Amino acid sequence: MDLSGIVDLVGAICRRFRIDSLAPQLAACREMLLGGGVVDVALLGQFKAGKSSFLNALIGDAVVPVDVLPSTAVVTRIGYGSRERVAVHGFGGEPFEIPLTRLAEFVTERGNPANEKRVAVVDVELPSLLPYEGVRFVDTPGLGSIFAHNTKVSVDWLPRVGAALVAVSVNHPLSEDDLLLLNDVSRHTPEAVLLLTKADLVSVEELASVINFTRSQAASRTGKEWRILPVSNRPGFEGMRKEVAEYLRERIAGRREEAFGEIARHKFRALVAGCREYLNLAERAAAAADTVRSDLVAALERERRAFGSVKGELRLLCNHLQAEVRTAADERFHAYHGEVAGRVTANLREAMTGWKGHLGRVTREFEEWLADAMMEEMGAVSLHGEGHLAGFLFRAQASVERSVRAFVDRLAGEIERALGIRFEGARFDPQVEEPALPDVRLSPTFDTHYELLWFLIPMTVFRPLVRRHFLRRIPWEVEKNLSRVAAQWADAVGVSIDGLFRDATEFLEREMETIAGLVGESDAGNRLEEIRAALAELAALESAVS
Repeated sequence: MDLSGIVDLVGAICRRFRIDSLAPQLAACREMLLGGGVVDVALLGQFKAGKSSFLNALIGDAVVPVDVLPSTAVVTRIGYGSRERVAVHGFGGEPFEIPLTRLAEFVTERGNPANEKRVAVVDVELPSLLPYEGVRFVDTPGLGSIFAHNTKVSVDWLPRVGAALVAVSVNHPLSEDDLLLLNDVSRHTPEAVLLLTKADLVSVEELASVINFTRSQAASRTGKEWRILPVSNRPGFEGMRKEVAEYLRERIAGRREEAFGEIARHKFRALVAGCREYLNLAERAAAAADTVRSDLVAALERERRAFGSVKGELRLLCNHLQAEVRTAADERFHAYHGEVAGRVTANLREAMTGWKGHLGRVTREFEEWLADAMMEEMGAVSLHGEGHLAGFLFRAQASVERSVRAFVDRLAGEIERALGIRFEGARFDPQVEEPALPDVRLSPTFDTHYELLWFLIPMTVFRPLVRRHFLRRIPWEVEKNLSRVAAQWADAVGVSIDGLFRDATEFLEREMETIAGLVGESDAGNRLEEIRAALAELAALESAVS
C-alpha cells in the first residue's frame, strides 16, 4: 500500500471513532504527499538568530530581506526553478506573481505589518539553486518567542517540516524556548541539525566551548545526539558555509528520495502510533465490565465538573501575568530614553546643517527626518525589548502547559485506575502572537502654524532659534513614542496570554470530549470487534510504513 492509502485509512479510522486530535498530523502528512517528493528544509529558531542572512549566503545573493525589524513576517519557501519566479499565495483568491524586487513588500514586517495583506505563503524559484533541486528552503517568522502573527501559518508549520536547520546564535546558546523547539522538531522529523550562527563573534577556543555546551544541553534535554554546524556570513568564514552547503547537498539533496522516504515514514509512524493509543483506550474500555466502565464515566464526569475551577485558576494566572507585563514593559522601554534621545539629538545636529530654504521647507525636512529617525529607533528598541518581555510569554506558556498537563494527568490517572493502562493523549502545543511594527506618532512641530507664514520669517535671523526648537522637541518625542511601544507590547503580550488561555481551554474540552466518546458510549461493548479490527488495520499499516 502506498503512503497516500495509509493516510486515507488512518483518516477514516479517526473519523469513525471521532478522534479529532490527530487532524493536524493528518493534514501535514497529506500536504507532504502532495508536494511531489520535495523536501522542505525549514530554518527555525530565535527571532533575529540570523536565519535570513544565512539563507542569503547559501543562495549567494541578497534574496531574502534582512532588517533591524522582524524581517520575516510570513513563511517564504525558496527552491530551484528554471527561471526566476515569485508567487504570492493569499488566504483567498488565486496566487499571483510579483518581481523578486517586490518580495519585501509581502514577507517583511516593514512592508507587510501584522500580515495585513493576508499572505499565506510566498514561493520563490531561482535557477541558482540547481545544486539543491528537490529541496525547498523555508524561511519562517522567528520562533524565539514562539510568535505567530495573525495567521496560523507559522504556528502550524512545524508538523510540515521535512528537515530542519535550527538556528541558535552563538552569543545566546540554547535558551529554554530553543530546547522546547528541539523537542518539537525531534517529534516531527528525524533529519535536523543545530546551526550555530554568528560564529565570528567568538574566538576559536570559545566556539569549541560553546559547541560542547550546546551539544551536551541538547542531548540531555532531547535524548538524542545533535549534529552542530557553526556558521558565519562574514568574509573569512567560507569554510563553515561550505560545510553546511555540503551537508545539505549530500544528506538532503543528493539522497532526496531516500531522505523523503525516511521523513515520511517518521511522520506516518507517529500518526499511526497516536491513533493506536486512542484505540487502545477504546478497546480496554469496551472490554471492561459495565460497572468498571460506568465508574470511569462517572470519574470523567467529575473531572468535567471540576474543569470550571481549572478554567478559573488559568484565568487568574493569565490576569496576573498581564498586569506584570504592563509594568515591566513601561520600565523596560523607558530605560532607553536617555540613550535614544542622545543619539537622535546628535544625529539631528548633523542633519540640520544641510537644511536650507524658508521655514516651511525646513520644517517639512525636520518632520520627515524625525519620522524616519523615530521609526528606526523604535524598531531597534522594540527588537531589544522583545527579548525581555518574551520571558513573560515563556512563563505564561510554561504555566499554562503545567496546568493543562496536570489536568490531563488526572484524566490519565482515572483511566489507569479503571482500565490499568497508561494514556498520554494528544500533546498541547500553545502558541502566541507577535505585535506588529511599532506605531510611531509625531506631534505638530509648532503649536501655531508659523511655517505657513514662512514668507514673513527671515531665516537668516531666526535659523538658530528654529534649530533650538527642533532640538528641544526630541526628548518629548522619544518619551511619547517609547510609551506607545511599551503599551503596544503590553497589549500584544496580553492578547497572546489570552490566546494561551483560550487554546488551553479548547484543547482540554476537545480532549475530554474525545475520551468520553471512546469510553462512554452505551454500546461500547458491542463495538469491541470493530475496535480490534481497526487496531489490526493499524498494525498492518505500521508494518507497511516500516
